[in-house]
Amino acid sequence: MKKNSKFYFVSFFMVLVWNLILFFIPLFFWADQCVFLEIELFSLNSVMFSFIFYFDWISLIFMSIVLIISSMIMIYSKGYMGKECHRFLWMTFLFIVFMLIMILSPSILGVILGWDGLGLISFCLVIYYQSLSSYNSGFITAASNRVGDTLIILSIVWASSSGGFMFWENPNGMMFFMLACFTKSAQFPFSAWLPAAMAAPTPISSLVHSSTLVTAGVYMMIRFYECLLESFLTQLMLIISLITILVAGLSALQEFDMKRLVAFSTLGQLGFMTMILSLGYIYVAFFHLLIHALFKALLFMCTGSIIHSSGGIQDLRKMGSLMLNPLTSVSLNISLFSLMGVPFSSGFYSKDSLLELSLCSYGGTGLGILMSLMALITIAYSVRVIYYFSSLLGWVVWSAGASNVIVPISCLGFINIISGSILNWVILELNLICLGYLKYTPLLMVVLGFMWHGKVCLSIKSTWIYSSLLYVNSLTSGLGMMIKLFFVGMKLLDQGWAEGALTFNKLLTLKSSEMLKSSSEKHLTIFSSGVALIMMLLI
Repeated sequence: MKKNSKFYFVSFFMVLVWNLILFFIPLFFWADQCVFLEIELFSLNSVMFSFIFYFDWISLIFMSIVLIISSMIMIYSKGYMGKECHRFLWMTFLFIVFMLIMILSPSILGVILGWDGLGLISFCLVIYYQSLSSYNSGFITAASNRVGDTLIILSIVWASSSGGFMFWENPNGMMFFMLACFTKSAQFPFSAWLPAAMAAPTPISSLVHSSTLVTAGVYMMIRFYECLLESFLTQLMLIISLITILVAGLSALQEFDMKRLVAFSTLGQLGFMTMILSLGYIYVAFFHLLIHALFKALLFMCTGSIIHSSGGIQDLRKMGSLMLNPLTSVSLNISLFSLMGVPFSSGFYSKDSLLELSLCSYGGTGLGILMSLMALITIAYSVRVIYYFSSLLGWVVWSAGASNVIVPISCLGFINIISGSILNWVILELNLICLGYLKYTPLLMVVLGFMWHGKVCLSIKSTWIYSSLLYVNSLTSGLGMMIKLFFVGMKLLDQGWAEGALTFNKLLTLKSSEMLKSSSEKHLTIFSSGVALIMMLLI
C-alpha cells in the first residue's frame, strides 16, 4: 500500500489546489477582477522579456475543471495500469503542469512554453506501449503538433517586430496563431492525429480528449477572440469548423472501434465549439468546452473499464451481454446522454443553447438546420453504442475489473449530474430566445436519433473514404515520406550534382551487393537442404 500511494498523493494534492481555486472563483467572478503577475526575465535592445500569469474567473474555472478531472484520472490510473509505474505517473503530472502554464499565460512566450511541453509529453505518452503502431501514431501526433509549434514561432517573430508579445496590444500575426490553434484542436485538415492518439493508454486518452491537449487550441481562441475579430478571421474559422463537424460525423457513423468512435465524437464537439465561437458567442463556447470536458472524461473512463474487463476487445459488434458494475453502467449512460444532449442532462444545457443561437444568428436558419442535422448524427451513433451494449447477440470474454476504478467513475458521474445546471447559472445569463416551433428542433433531433440509431449501408469504397477522414489520414501518413524525399533532394543540391551522383551510385552498389549476398545465401541453403535429404534417403 505504501508503494502504491504516489497516485493517491498526487490526486490529493490536486484536490487541495482545486478547493483553493473554488474559494477564489466567487471573488473574481462577482467583483469582475483580474490579477496580473509579471516576472521580468531579461531585457534586450529595449525589448523586455517577461513571464506573465493572468488570473481571472475564466482561467480559474478552467483550472478547477482540469484539476478535478486530473485527480479522478490519477486514482483511475492506479487501478487501470495494474502496477506502480513512476514513469507514467510523472509524465502525466508534467502533462497537467504544462496545461496549467498555458491556461495562465496571456503572453505568447508563456503560451509556447506550455504548448511545446504538451506536444513533447503527448508524444512520450502516445508511444508508451512501444509497439510499431504506437510509434507510427506518435510520429503523426508529434508532426502535427510541430506544425502548430512552427506557426506559434512565426506569430512570435511577427509580434516581436512591433516590440511586444501581447496580442491585444498588436493583433499582427493572428493568422499564424489561429492556424496553430487549428492544429492543436485537430480542425480540418489537421484531424488525422486525434484518432491516431488512441494508441496511448486509456487514462491518457481520457485526459487528452477532455480537458488538456485538444481543448488548448479552442481555449486560446476564446482568450484572444477580440484579436481574431479585428483580423477578420471569423469567416474562415466558421468554414473550417463546419467541414470538421461534417467529416467527424460521417466518419463516426461507420466506425465500430469504440475508442476511435469516441475520438471522432471529440472531433465533432470541437467543431461545435469553434463554430459557435466564430458566431461571436464566447461564453457559450467556453460553457460547452467545460461541459464537454466533464462528460468526455467520464465516457473515456467507462470505455477503458469495459475494454480492460473484456480482455482488450474494442469492437462494438462483440460487446453484447456486458456484466458491468451498476455504478459504471449508470455513469456510462450519463456520459452518453450528455453527449446526445438529452433534456436535463449536463450536455443539454450547452448544446441546446448552441443550437438555438445558431438558428437565430447571422448565419441564418440554414446554418441552424445544418447544425441540427449534425447533432442528429451525434445522437445516432451514441444510440448505436447503447444498442450494441444492451444487445444479446455479441460475445465477450469477461473478467472482473479492478474495484478501485469504480470510485473515480462514480464521483465524476455525480459531478456530471450537477455541473450542467450549476455552470449554466454561473456563466450564462437567462436570455429569452423566441424561436416559435424551431424551439422544438433539438428535442426532435433526439427523437429521430433514437429511431435511426446510426444504421447506414455503405459500399466498401465509401466506408474506406469516411474512415480515412476524407483521405486526410493517407495524406498525413505520407507526410513522412514526403519530408524524407525533400531532405534527400536538399542534400543532393547541397553536395552538388557530381557528389550527389557519386553518393547515389555508392548506395545503389551497396544495395545490389546486399541483394546478391542474400540471393547466394538462399541458394546455398536450398542446396544444403537438398543434399541432406538425399543422404537421408540413401541411408
